[in-house]
Amino acid sequence: MGPEIVIAVVSAAVALISVAVTYRTALVTHRLQVEARNREKVEVAEDLFRRYRVPLLASADSLQDRLHNVLSRNFLRTYLHSADNENQHYVRHNTVYVLAEHLAWLEVLRREQRFLDLDSVKSTKELFTAIQRIHHSLATDGLPGPFRVFRGHQRAIGEIMLHRVESSEGPVTDVLGYAAFCHRLETDPGFASWFTRLLAEVDDVEARGRRGNERLVLLQNALVELIELLDPEGEWLPVEHRERLPRAELILPTSRTPNG
Repeated sequence: MGPEIVIAVVSAAVALISVAVTYRTALVTHRLQVEARNREKVEVAEDLFRRYRVPLLASADSLQDRLHNVLSRNFLRTYLHSADNENQHYVRHNTVYVLAEHLAWLEVLRREQRFLDLDSVKSTKELFTAIQRIHHSLATDGLPGPFRVFRGHQRAIGEIMLHRVESSEGPVTDVLGYAAFCHRLETDPGFASWFTRLLAEVDDVEARGRRGNERLVLLQNALVELIELLDPEGEWLPVEHRERLPRAELILPTSRTPNG
């Protein structure tokens, strides 16, 4: 074998080794970049949860607790037929408020995450699956009962419940408190129009009893599921306060139904 052939063979071997090293380096670099992006997504998701975990929990608990009291402890019957007009006013307005407050925090979370690529983060998938069950419970017309709120209407209620407040870190989005909510109902006809039907349907909820309020039973169950996901160990909310309303009497739709 002449020297020229030896040189050519060695050169080819070196070239092949160089290509293999370059390819392996590229694979390792790509893998490290993917891992870095995944870690960043997890960190972003964890930061999102840290910021909104407590208000989401609090609003979900307020709403599920009200639904539980309404459907199992005659809360509405006790106060709607009271001779005290203040009690009647509170029951109607605060029941609608706790629903609107929760929809507002869901809207805040939706706005925060809509431009974030978090679909591959397991905890994010679980969270938004639980939230979708809440939206569906309210929106579906496959279940009887008042308080059907189509998805667009849910978002609209969430939007009008938000306002900007100053903080040490600059303006932040917050949700109207109950006093501000009642004041807006009395002074802002445009705002009040979003809640006219819901306020009237509080009486309808009371009249139907649990059998006629399957939608709200399903909603209460979905809210407890969200609470368990956000606070599995009872760090913020006592585990014993998470009693699901029984759904044994429910006949759930077997086919897909319009849900707004």
